Amino acid sequence: MNAIANAISVFFGWINSLGATVMLPIALFLIGIAFGLKPAQSFVNGLKVGIGFYGLNLMTGAIAGTVGPLANALVERTGLSLSIPDVGVALHFPITFSLTAAAFMIPLGILVNVVMLTFKLTKTVDIDVWNFWPSMFSWACVQGLTGNAFFGFLAFVFTVAISLVLGDMQAKYIEKYYNMPGISFPHPFSSFFGLIAWPFMWLFDRIPGLKDWNVDVDSMQKKIGPLGNSTVFGLVIGVGISFLGGYDVIKALQTGVVVAAILLLLPEMLKVLMSGLFPISEAARKWLTQKFPGREFYIGLDCAVGVAQPSAVIVAVLLIPITLLMATILPGNKLLPLADLAYLGFWVAMPMAQFKNNILKGVLFGAIAISVSMLMATSIAPLVTRLGVEAGSALPEGVSQVSMLTIYPWAWVTTKFASLFTGGIF
Repeated sequence: MNAIANAISVFFGWINSLGATVMLPIALFLIGIAFGLKPAQSFVNGLKVGIGFYGLNLMTGAIAGTVGPLANALVERTGLSLSIPDVGVALHFPITFSLTAAAFMIPLGILVNVVMLTFKLTKTVDIDVWNFWPSMFSWACVQGLTGNAFFGFLAFVFTVAISLVLGDMQAKYIEKYYNMPGISFPHPFSSFFGLIAWPFMWLFDRIPGLKDWNVDVDSMQKKIGPLGNSTVFGLVIGVGISFLGGYDVIKALQTGVVVAAILLLLPEMLKVLMSGLFPISEAARKWLTQKFPGREFYIGLDCAVGVAQPSAVIVAVLLIPITLLMATILPGNKLLPLADLAYLGFWVAMPMAQFKNNILKGVLFGAIAISVSMLMATSIAPLVTRLGVEAGSALPEGVSQVSMLTIYPWAWVTTKFASLFTGGIF
């Protein structure tokens, strides 16, 4: 049994090492051929998707490389001091990789997807196997709390299943406001915040003034001219927040230009990606609907595609100082936001489509959503600290607990639920 597990682990470890820029083109090439496209057409379209993802990764790296130091400068300048440092999403990997079951993560996730498709419980065909990693974190946390691998397995299955269902429910918003027909985001992180965005959609549409205030990229350009252009606005907010962080004029201007460049280049990378993905996804949907009349299907992608939307990038940058302010005044919070401040766009990747790309609503919701994450990260810190140490991660000097701002919400939910029945310390 161990030999089989090791072989599977090596195989899927090799797949994981390829990364999305290589694995997705291969997968889409095979999918395109399977669903009737000519090999040459499938190859070119798959390659375009890989190029698009590579471009998105470059831009995401630029965001992290620019926003990360800026966030640290803001923390240092404000003198913010809280007892649990945010060490970033990297904490997740040693914890999940330490599980023997991690070798079976991808085939188990695919199996859950196939079973749900068979019984018409989802419309999403999730081709991004990396979407299963956050679900594996649910397994790790529940098993770590209860000592029961079966409970961890149930948490994994639940997280995969609920993410697929919520991806279906949110796909119409992605099609209409992100111009991505036939696409869903069955990612556990974005699907959770897409879920809690619904009551706020209802609330925001009933607040006088706010309900009629349409602050998206297009309307800003119409109302305030060149200053409303997304690249110019990116320059302005990049420079402005840099000054708040204590940057000098030269460094502030450099930061502003990087933010402006990201806002200009991200949509272009998305166009390249979608130009390759659309013919394949349409061929797949056409074949599936012919074989299964009356059914609708979506192609599941990583929510990073939503993070690349200009409105999401603008909201993410605006949320940096707001997050630090919320960390200071939020009752019960002990998390010091640090490493994951570079990834604030993931909180609004799905909700921005639900809010029709309204930047003001995105900022208001983002502040609330990130506050929820800080409280989750604070409460689960003892558990993830123990699991991280057991997996071989070293604690920073002088620190007794760590956590991460990007704590996967469904991991918190399933672990909290398990604690009600096991009496475990949560």
